[in-house]
Amino acid sequence: MDPAYYVAAGSLKARSFHLDTLSNNLANANTVGFKSEQTFFSIFNKAQASSRNLPLTKYVNDGTVLAQRGMDFSQGANKATGRNLDLAIEGNAFFMIQTPQGVQATRDGRFQLGAKGQLQALDGSPVLGKNGSNIQIDSQKAAFSVAPDGTISQGIEVLGQLDLRAYKNPVALARMGANRYDPTGLQDAPATATVSQGYLEQSGVDMATAMVDMIRLNRLFELSLKVASTLSNDMDARSINDIASGR
Repeated sequence: MDPAYYVAAGSLKARSFHLDTLSNNLANANTVGFKSEQTFFSIFNKAQASSRNLPLTKYVNDGTVLAQRGMDFSQGANKATGRNLDLAIEGNAFFMIQTPQGVQATRDGRFQLGAKGQLQALDGSPVLGKNGSNIQIDSQKAAFSVAPDGTISQGIEVLGQLDLRAYKNPVALARMGANRYDPTGLQDAPATATVSQGYLEQSGVDMATAMVDMIRLNRLFELSLKVASTLSNDMDARSINDIASGR
């Protein structure tokens, strides 16, 4: 089969991956603490691996394949909410959440108090303090406060400190459900971050840029589809003509 057809098919697959990623980013443009995902591609040359001595012309034989995906952990804007259970991180750290699947990291600081005063994520998962401890807040006492270093106090009593963690290679964090990441196997890094009470970090998705990229990719997808269709039709026509002529 003509290597150009493989190149066109590879391009379609790559564009499809990229469109899926952009669609997910746009769907989370208003999700608290969401970090946009990026796709990275590598070049392959179909003719180079062929034993048919095909020409290595890059204009015909160069194609793309998905190499990897990664998150853009650029700082999002903080928005004031006035709710003392809303926390925003500014810096490289993550909140740590205890889930049935293990400890996970998140930038989503929308927290709540459980029935017994335990600090929890919205789905009821405990928010972890230092050394994996739970943080208990007595709702019947004075309002609690959160210091920039994550220390939680109620009046003069220190209740604990949020476990704020950072990683040397955050782009390797595996995205999980509920806007969380799996840090298993990653090496810790010094956390240079502060916590702001009464604020929430907004989504890192740039809506305008994402929309422009979506339009551009749709056009590229259509071009790749046209190339594949043209090649397919040409091969069908040649096959019919060759078979009919007995060649």
